[in-house]
Amino acid sequence: MEELILKISQNTLNELKKANKLPYPLYYKNIFNTLAKDEGVYEDLNPKLLCEDEGINEEFLSTTEQKLNILSSTSKELKEDSENLMEKVTPLQIDEIKETLVSFTAKLIEKINRLEDTIHSLEVELDKAYKDLLIDPLTKVYNRKALTKDLSEILKAGVNRDLDLVVAIVDLDMFKEINDRYGHLVGDYVLIKVAEIIRKMIRKENRIYRYGGDEFVIVFNRLELDKVVPIVSRIVEKIDATSLKYKDHIIKLTISMGLTQHKKGDTFEDILKRADSALYEAKLTRNKYSIKA
Repeated sequence: MEELILKISQNTLNELKKANKLPYPLYYKNIFNTLAKDEGVYEDLNPKLLCEDEGINEEFLSTTEQKLNILSSTSKELKEDSENLMEKVTPLQIDEIKETLVSFTAKLIEKINRLEDTIHSLEVELDKAYKDLLIDPLTKVYNRKALTKDLSEILKAGVNRDLDLVVAIVDLDMFKEINDRYGHLVGDYVLIKVAEIIRKMIRKENRIYRYGGDEFVIVFNRLELDKVVPIVSRIVEKIDATSLKYKDHIIKLTISMGLTQHKKGDTFEDILKRADSALYEAKLTRNKYSIKA
């Protein structure tokens, strides 16, 4: 195992050298993890040994949210109690008692107000953390987890009827060759560029997800197939017209896409399986889209 780790580390340094990048921790980690996955060692190794971040998990977020809710509720109760106390003390004629209690209550309310500001700030950070769980860290589009969540929710409405819903799977043509020839950092940039192009060419209510590796999924919700086809055609043409320059090399990009329209009763697996079958047909000649009914 030690020999395997050394091999992956050496290959990582070679990739960084090829891309003219110094072995800074973030660069190193990204390339090391990619090569480790290629070697198939993730199943046998503790992810911590592969520079993998533990990240924020849903259990942590849920627990934090519960604590925030309790804290917020307690803060409101304290504020209400203090205000009630202030109202009771105000009519008293004993000036010293009244002054002391009013001063105490005013300071307490001030502290509680600051506490509420902190709670609000934590709630904003928590909301951002939840959203980050659904974003692919490389391409900044939605991730596979978000796809499962979103598409499953949409499909619930289509158990007894056909939906205006089209799912497309996108695959980069010859992506392995780009990685092998120019290195994984260049490959990452290609993924970022393709995701950016697609995101700009679809409406905000439709979403692109990184499904894994060099595959993306686009969910066209509330659109019929005949309305989606021209959009998909323009995406294929746009990427075909896109070239990236790396040192003295021009990298040509093309994609293949598989489309399918929702059918009554479709499950998550059903609709993706048909889209994948359409993608397989498109990949036979590349740089095109195919449709599977």
